[in-house]
Amino acid sequence: MKKIFIMNLGTTSFKFKLYHVDGDSMDVRASGEIESVGAAQSRWQYSDCNGKSASGASPVPNHGAGFTLFLEMLQVEGLLRSLDDLNAVGYKAVHGGNLSGTRIVDDELIAEMERVTPLAPAHNPIYLSAMKDIRKNYPNLLQIARFETSFHATIPDYRTTYGVPYAWREEFGIRKYGFHGSSHEYIATTMQKLQPEAKRVITCHLGGSSSICAILDGKSVATTMGATLQSGLFNNNRVGDFEPFCLPMLMEKLNCSMEEVLAILSKQSGLLGLSGVSNDLRLVLEAADQGNEHAQLAVDTLVDNILGYIGMYTAYLGGLDALVFTGGIGLNSDIIRSRVCEKLAYMGLVLDANANNGRTDGCISTTDSKVSVWRLKTDEESIVAMNVCSMLQ
Repeated sequence: MKKIFIMNLGTTSFKFKLYHVDGDSMDVRASGEIESVGAAQSRWQYSDCNGKSASGASPVPNHGAGFTLFLEMLQVEGLLRSLDDLNAVGYKAVHGGNLSGTRIVDDELIAEMERVTPLAPAHNPIYLSAMKDIRKNYPNLLQIARFETSFHATIPDYRTTYGVPYAWREEFGIRKYGFHGSSHEYIATTMQKLQPEAKRVITCHLGGSSSICAILDGKSVATTMGATLQSGLFNNNRVGDFEPFCLPMLMEKLNCSMEEVLAILSKQSGLLGLSGVSNDLRLVLEAADQGNEHAQLAVDTLVDNILGYIGMYTAYLGGLDALVFTGGIGLNSDIIRSRVCEKLAYMGLVLDANANNGRTDGCISTTDSKVSVWRLKTDEESIVAMNVCSMLQ
C-alpha cells in the first residue's frame, strides 16, 4: 500500500488529494483546497472517505504552510499515523525545461525550473517555493514532480521547432513544449478504454486556460501551447497566438514598458479584453444574446480559433475518429460544443442535441456520426498519482 499526497497549485490556490495505491487499485482517501493563499485569512475545505468534511478560514501565508495545514488534519483524522506513513508528495508541476517526465525533486530539478521560470513566471515560482519549504521542514519526505510537458514529449521535433536561429533552441531552450499534459493524457487513456478503435483523437481542454491536443495511438503529436502557457488557443484573459512585431508599436502608443504590455496580453486580453464584459464565458454569452457586438465577436473568435486548430490537427492525423471536450468550458458550455461541431458536419460529424444539452459524461454524437464526440471530465491528479506510484515501484 502506497500513500501519496498530490498537489495542484495556483497563484493563490492550493488543491490536494491523498491517494491510497494498492496494485492496480487507486483510491482517493481525502481531498481539500485553499483559496486566497497569502491573504490575512485563507478559506479552506476538507473532506475524506470517512464522511468527515470541514471548512474554515485561517492564515495560510504560502503553499508550504498549506501542506502543513492538511498534513496535520490528515493525522488528526487518522488517515496518516505520522509523516513516515506518507510515501511521497507529488506535484502537477508545470515547466521543467530540459527535464520532462516524472522526476525526484533534487538540486538539479530545482535549478532547471529556476532557469526556465521566465517561460512560466506565474507557475514555476509557486511550485519552487513549496518544494523548498517542504525540503526545509520535512527533509526526509520524498518529493516527486510530474511535469505538464511530459505527455507532449512524443511530438516530433519538426513540430516543436520555431523558425528562429537554431542556436536559440539549443542554448536557450526556445522551442514548443506544450502544457495541460496531465489532462490530455487522462483523456487519451480514457478514450483507449471507451473507444479503443479510435486511433485519431483530438482533445479540447477548454477553461480558464485552454489548449487542444492531437493524439495518435494514445500519444501526443501536436498541441496548441508552445514555449509558454501564453501562446496557442484564444483564452479567457490571455491573448493566445499574437504577432510579436506589434509589441514595439504598442509600447510607443500606450507609453508602456515591455513588461506592462505583456501583462495586458496575459491578464486583460482574450474573452475579457475583446468583449469588455468579463473573462467568464457565461457572462460574455449573456451579453452577446443581449446584442453586445463586442461580446459576440469574442465568442465568434473563440469558436473560430478552436475550429481552426481542429482542422489543422485533423490534417496532421490524416483524419479524425473522435473529438473530446473537457475542462470547465468544454464540459459546461453546450453552446460552444454545438457551434464548433456544426462547422464539422462536412466530416460526417453529427451531434446528438439532447445528449449535448445534458450534463452527463459520455458520447454526445449520434450513432451514425462518422466522428464520435465526447464530453468527459478530466482527472489530472490521478495521472500524476499514477506516475508517482510507478516511480516508487
